[in-house]
Amino acid sequence: MKPKASANPAPQLFTEVFPVRLEGIPPLHAYRVLLNDAPAPSSQERRSFGGRLAARLRALLPGLWVWAGGALLTDSPPKTAVTAEIISAIIADNPQVFALLGGIEPIPDWTPTADTLVKVVIRGLIPGLAPQIIAALAATTFPMHNARVERQYRVQGYIIDDKPVVSLLVASRVIYAPTIRDQIEKLGKATALVGLRARVNLNGAEGEIVKAVGLVREQRTRLLSAAARASARDLISTADDESWVFRLDIDGSESDFVADALQLLVGLDDMAHFDVVPAQVDRALRLKPPERARIVKAVSDVLKDAGLIANAFSTQNAPDHFHQRDRPLNLVFGGGRAKPYDPQTTAAHIKALGDYWRPPRFSSEPIRLAVINTLSETSSDFLEALARTTERDFKLKLEIVRERNMRVLTPSNLDSAIRLVQKETIDLVLILLPNEASTPDEPGIEARYAKAQAIGRGIPCLTLYESALHRPEDMPHVVIGIMARSGCAPFILEDPVTSIPDYADLVIGLQLVTRQVKEQTILTGVTRIYRSDGALVRGLAASMPSDGGISDALLTAILPASIVSGRRGVIHHDGEIPIALAQALGGWEIETGGTFCPVEIIRSDAPRLYALQSGRIETAPHGSIFRLNDREALVMTSHAPSDTAAAPLFIRTDPEFSIDDAVHSILDFTVMHAGQPIPPKLPVTIHHADHIAQGIRRGLFPSRIDSASPFWL
Repeated sequence: MKPKASANPAPQLFTEVFPVRLEGIPPLHAYRVLLNDAPAPSSQERRSFGGRLAARLRALLPGLWVWAGGALLTDSPPKTAVTAEIISAIIADNPQVFALLGGIEPIPDWTPTADTLVKVVIRGLIPGLAPQIIAALAATTFPMHNARVERQYRVQGYIIDDKPVVSLLVASRVIYAPTIRDQIEKLGKATALVGLRARVNLNGAEGEIVKAVGLVREQRTRLLSAAARASARDLISTADDESWVFRLDIDGSESDFVADALQLLVGLDDMAHFDVVPAQVDRALRLKPPERARIVKAVSDVLKDAGLIANAFSTQNAPDHFHQRDRPLNLVFGGGRAKPYDPQTTAAHIKALGDYWRPPRFSSEPIRLAVINTLSETSSDFLEALARTTERDFKLKLEIVRERNMRVLTPSNLDSAIRLVQKETIDLVLILLPNEASTPDEPGIEARYAKAQAIGRGIPCLTLYESALHRPEDMPHVVIGIMARSGCAPFILEDPVTSIPDYADLVIGLQLVTRQVKEQTILTGVTRIYRSDGALVRGLAASMPSDGGISDALLTAILPASIVSGRRGVIHHDGEIPIALAQALGGWEIETGGTFCPVEIIRSDAPRLYALQSGRIETAPHGSIFRLNDREALVMTSHAPSDTAAAPLFIRTDPEFSIDDAVHSILDFTVMHAGQPIPPKLPVTIHHADHIAQGIRRGLFPSRIDSASPFWL
């Protein structure tokens, strides 16, 4: 008798990562670049020089020319006389850039590495297919009212099983057709554009508008003196005196642009600000997994037809690279009692068993709240019900220290309100907002701005939408959110990472942000130090002048020896870890006797993970892991519904630290978002790091913080 098939068989997982077909790469020849006598260039300068030289050779000679692996590579080696003639012409055309160039010579017996080959594919072979890829992507778009949808693609390289592989990512943008001047006239004032996103026409960079700086006639001289490119100076020179200048935050760096240099981007969370058809924007941007997979397939088919890649990695062709977190996870509540983790039942367990720990002062003092109400209705009934529930079910008292009612919700009014309540002695600020499109992973524009203003000042903050005020079943989650931000520990992990031998005593979120103050560079360090069971030890921040390095004084302030000495700490870092930070941590290990295990958490541009379940393409379930190699993995931390194309996190570890342990530490600390039935996808160790960085750069963040409350939640 045949065994019965499982009612819910494990889905087939697959990725946006593809093996490179080595036979699709033509035979390559390598050349060494010879430089005239001069100070040896740095590795970064050499890469930049080699890349520029390869670009000039591509323009002047047939075939493929790429700078990779420290050498010039080509599939069409020219004769020696032709090479010398071309090099002379390159130097003569641009002596400023190529004055050091002495020539190029063949490298005998050269063999490419997997890393070199993947760079050849990305920098040389795939760009040659750009027209076909762009045409394939264009076929996936559709007409829109007052806007156009644009599909973009990006290729990244990795190494799996010592072989080159590439990921294919697609992104969608909705470009607003009316100009910024048109939008100002529609909304009534330039400051109404703060919080919207825009693209810089000159280079395609994208960022968030953080300030309406002023009129061009007031800013033209300053902008001209700062502009490096002739095209930028032309735009500034010809801009109308009454046109506006806006400040954009682009990947954490702020720059000013005239309005004519920008195009507005329409997002899911801000489409109400534009004259567009919401259903069209939703269709363009909210790609379901089958639609996203179809668009990626349009790109991959072009590369497959060219013989460059094979089928994507999946549980069928590479089962050893896929894993599902199966380690049971229990939470410990009041009295040391444990229950299985389930974000939907956590509030009920806290209500029944009590919270794990609370500051002793709350036995006699209330939690002190400031309330900012941006709604048209009064909040008194809700706040009274909130206070009753907190005292009756959680044995805590609330005190409303100050309530600020705001009838017109604008960024400037919200900013003023937060500055006002900042003067009060409070545990957190509660902000009531109108309903808007949002998800746990992607809050709406109003909530995002409100959190940025509060957290960017180091103020604990909880935002609530109007709909939550009318759902009594949400009240326990609201109370727990307040408790967590006030320094309580609603729960901890029963099965901490310390259960794995030699794993960690501490899990630490660390970020460094630089800010220019006149002629001085100020470096701010922020750490969120947790025990490995999820209990918060301290939140620390310090700002000090920097000459480019990371001083022992700063490390003393944010990684004090009293906490890290003799302990093993996992360092969660938002993005790639700079070399200077890695070196500083190595020195601080020697100084304190601690051990640091750096983990890079890269939240953007990670290839998607999909599940094929009963013939349907869905997002891979929470806890799905694609292990690329001993140092890199994709991990699905989002709890988003399976019909949304949520992105995983890309994780990279130190060579001496297990990628499996790193992944589990991230999944564990994603659990520590108390008070949210659907937790966000980022671990609490780096959650809202972007808001903190923005606050630092704007000069709003305190120069010193030593806190027992997680203001970053």
